Amino acid sequence: MTSNRLARTFVLAATLLLLPLSLRAQVAGSAADAARNRREARREARTEVQQPPEDVRTNRAMAERLRVEGALRTALARAVRERLSLTDQQAAQLMDVNRRFGDDRLRLARNEVQLRRELRQNLASGDSSRSPATARLLDELLGVQRERVELQQKEQAALSEFLTPEQRARYIAMMEQLRRRIQSRADSGRNSGGPPEE
Repeated sequence: MTSNRLARTFVLAATLLLLPLSLRAQVAGSAADAARNRREARREARTEVQQPPEDVRTNRAMAERLRVEGALRTALARAVRERLSLTDQQAAQLMDVNRRFGDDRLRLARNEVQLRRELRQNLASGDSSRSPATARLLDELLGVQRERVELQQKEQAALSEFLTPEQRARYIAMMEQLRRRIQSRADSGRNSGGPPEE
């Protein structure tokens, strides 16, 4: 065998011997990469579980708020029924009226809160260039208050169909007391640096 041929045979044998080592290294490298990728995926999954996306947190907050509002409505309905000595039929009719006017009442309350917040911000800024915006906000606030009075008149007309004047008067007093308590809580939260009223 010539030395040239011997060298080629040696190179071929070395290649054949080293090929499994090279393949094993590549496989090991691929396995290490795969393990690293799995660890990173698990870490990201844990992070996502610990910090749910914004829309999930918002939906949870909304679901909790709706649950609390539902519980409050149920408790309020029970208290109203007991204090006004309502019959089953009157209680059902009252719930129907509350449903009919509830969305508008909530919309007006939210509008009023937002307008009052913007007014406070304008006044706190001390910027006289905001006077036109402040005037517009005042007009809008008066408009919301007018709408609330009109809504109350419509609601009272609906209530007068099945409640006595005494029951209506007691109901108005209960609702006004509730509204004042809610407003007081919102004011105390704002004054103590708590979350802004909604």
